[in-house]
Amino acid sequence: MHKWYDEQESSLAVVVASRIRILRNFKAYLFPSCLSLEQKKDLSIIVQDKLDQLPDVLEQKFEKCFLDEFSDVHRMALRERQVINKFSNDNKDGVGLILSSDESVSLTINGMDHLRIQISRCGMELEEIWKKMNKLDDFVNEQFEYAFHDKFGYMTIYPTNVGTGMRAYLVLHLPMLSSSKRFRTLLNEISRYGVTVKGAFGEGQDNDGNMFVLYNQKTLGLSEKDIIQVLIKVARQLASQEKAVRRQVLSTHRLELEDSIYRSYGILKYAKNLSLKEAIDHLSQIRLGQEEGLISFKGTCNCYKMMLGVQNANLQVYWDRPMEEKALNKVRTSYIQRHIPELDVDTK
Repeated sequence: MHKWYDEQESSLAVVVASRIRILRNFKAYLFPSCLSLEQKKDLSIIVQDKLDQLPDVLEQKFEKCFLDEFSDVHRMALRERQVINKFSNDNKDGVGLILSSDESVSLTINGMDHLRIQISRCGMELEEIWKKMNKLDDFVNEQFEYAFHDKFGYMTIYPTNVGTGMRAYLVLHLPMLSSSKRFRTLLNEISRYGVTVKGAFGEGQDNDGNMFVLYNQKTLGLSEKDIIQVLIKVARQLASQEKAVRRQVLSTHRLELEDSIYRSYGILKYAKNLSLKEAIDHLSQIRLGQEEGLISFKGTCNCYKMMLGVQNANLQVYWDRPMEEKALNKVRTSYIQRHIPELDVDTK
């Protein structure tokens, strides 16, 4: 089944993907944390039934389900693909899900809030996503009156999410900039815009694959369009800095960079055992080579899709069996070798 991340970004830009998430609660119901399990299930069914016209509104196919219908591994795979968040994964009982067939649109019901609505797309598409989100939000609001305060905006379970109730995210590939001495200084500088950066892959302070997520910290005091414009502005600044560092490296160490990229390809193509971090880091190098025209392939090489696919739970779903770390490291190589195409050596 075709997924939104199957799209190969036409320009292979620094900005890999865009995502917007909004939180909404219903005026007529207590917060999910105050509902019994039966009340949560009943409300989830009501929401799923009242939103049955969603396919017509967005012109997409949708499926309805409950998270407790999935195995732990399948839920974790959804978490790895950012379909659901950690809270819903860990607190599955009574949580409903409405999910588009391409996974670009998801509505999680009775997680932390009554509704967590999310839309994702490849590339720098926040403005287009917001148009679609606005349409979806209006449709839901026609069915359910939202809990809204004239001063504080949309009411959410955590005060840090009130106001717009929106977080907008941009996934950026910054392999050169993140290795520079100036990177930490840059991150401190952009914080004054009310945005922050974290690693897209890895735990804590890790930033496997040099993939970073840029997102807004403030949800109160700014409009949704203001938040989006700030993120786009900061993302363009970071992309410009990344490109500048790349130009410098290409002018002084081109051969070393090409060698590193082709070594990564060789490891991914012929290795027998790869940890998750190794796989992500080498895929990052391949993507850098694609972006700068240093390596090309006979077919489509979607490194971001493979970065999602090599995650532990997604590998177990792909191979349809539970596996320990040793087995995962082995099948991770098989997954990559199934998806990475042959080099187009005629262009070199």
